[in-house]
Amino acid sequence: MRNGRILLLATALLGAVPLAARDASPLTPAAGSADRTAILAALRTHPDMRFTFRYLRVWRDGDRAIAYAEGDNGVIGGFKSILTRDGQTGWRTVWAEGDGGSDSCAAGARHYGWAIELIESYHIAPDRLFPDVTRQTSDLARSAKSDPDLQCVGDLEGGPE
Repeated sequence: MRNGRILLLATALLGAVPLAARDASPLTPAAGSADRTAILAALRTHPDMRFTFRYLRVWRDGDRAIAYAEGDNGVIGGFKSILTRDGQTGWRTVWAEGDGGSDSCAAGARHYGWAIELIESYHIAPDRLFPDVTRQTSDLARSAKSDPDLQCVGDLEGGPE
């Protein structure tokens, strides 16, 4: 009987770990930290860029990590970016939306939907890393259905091919 209780408790605890991880909060790297410096280097495409962040969040999932950055880069304007890092490789931008230009709501819905799937693959609730991404994705899909030609997102980079 005692072995049965221990097995039941161990099984319950193992099931709770992924739930706890999904509800945990990502971290904001401190100014001057290795992660923040590396993320800035990956985002900087022009030497004059000076970033002002609204959000800069990092989530670690084993030996890999995902980051969400949103703000203004001082050159082109506002941006949203998702970066990933596997093992010892450097940070790289895998998804982005920037000011300037425009794209359709349908393309935006696909782009944002891909971001949600990517974030979930890192075992974190998407809205914890990328604030309000699920609502934004739903709004884009709804707008795409009502007016397929409507342009409602900025320049899209990365994401679904």
